[in-house]
Amino acid sequence: MMSPLAEAIYEILRRRPSLPESRLSYAKLTEELREASAEFEEIHHRHRKLYLALGEVGAECRRLGLPPLPALVVRADTGRPGQAYYTGRCSGMIYQGEKVAAWRRDLEAVKSASYPRREPAIHA
Repeated sequence: MMSPLAEAIYEILRRRPSLPESRLSYAKLTEELREASAEFEEIHHRHRKLYLALGEVGAECRRLGLPPLPALVVRADTGRPGQAYYTGRCSGMIYQGEKVAAWRRDLEAVKSASYPRREPAIHA
């Protein structure tokens, strides 16, 4: 079961692969989260909870046998994910070029995948 924050991120990201520009910045993601619920108003683009929740979303995608939706979330300055993405997703790769190539493969796979709706979980 994912946290409420991860559930909200999944819902935002699962609708993006078919958009002409499917990527979004960490800042834009947190803006959409704050618009979705007051529960997330303290979340900002460098908040540790954001990165943990993105890890949960990636794990859920793996569980479903789908490419990792967090590949869509990028730094505004580089247009690529932050270091946490590479650490969690591409561990074992030594060179930055290998990591970026693996992310690009993930990104293309996400764009051609279809992500199911999730039933809202009841959180205690």
